Amino acid sequence: MKKPNQNIKSSSQKPILLISKLHKKYNEGKPNEVHALKGIELSVKKGDMMAIMGASGCGKTTLLNMIGHLDKSSSGSIIIDEVDTSLLSDSKMTAFRRDKIGFIFQLFNLFPFLTAVENVETPLLLSGIRSGLAREQAKMLLRELGMGDRLYHLPTELSGGQQQRVAVARALINQPAIILGDEPTGDLDSATSAEVMDLFRRINRINQQTL
Repeated sequence: MKKPNQNIKSSSQKPILLISKLHKKYNEGKPNEVHALKGIELSVKKGDMMAIMGASGCGKTTLLNMIGHLDKSSSGSIIIDEVDTSLLSDSKMTAFRRDKIGFIFQLFNLFPFLTAVENVETPLLLSGIRSGLAREQAKMLLRELGMGDRLYHLPTELSGGQQQRVAVARALINQPAIILGDEPTGDLDSATSAEVMDLFRRINRINQQTL
């Protein structure tokens, strides 16, 4: 895996993400053991926008899954927003992941039976925000992302770029410490991909959102 490109904005800032000696093994101790991640070290400052690059199968998705705690590491530490996530119980980790980590997936992963605004408000409702306030915040964010005229459309009624904007809004709605994207433009055509990447850069620049 190539060393991630980093755009460090301030050396005095504490890292929003700090990874130390991270290892991930599959089928550990068996003849078909795979050592997917070997001693990863990574420090990311708040407001950085970075990309993890490498050949197919080098461990990019595995690393994102470790950071997002969609899978457990074999050893090592991951500190997010000054919290050592290895010390969290399963229930606290679920709440931490919901509140501190935003996800943007290649295939959008929107709920097909919910409208755009319902998809975006869902994380707020799960956090205990009352429905009226959650709805207004979701509407406001979608309007900021140019989706004000698609609030009540189902995913099947939206283009790929529009679905990804809804996915971005859902990732942003809880104001997470970091947002992780696993090939977020991989299923889009070149023009729409460029549009979505411009959106990411704008969010990073204006909101100082770590991506």
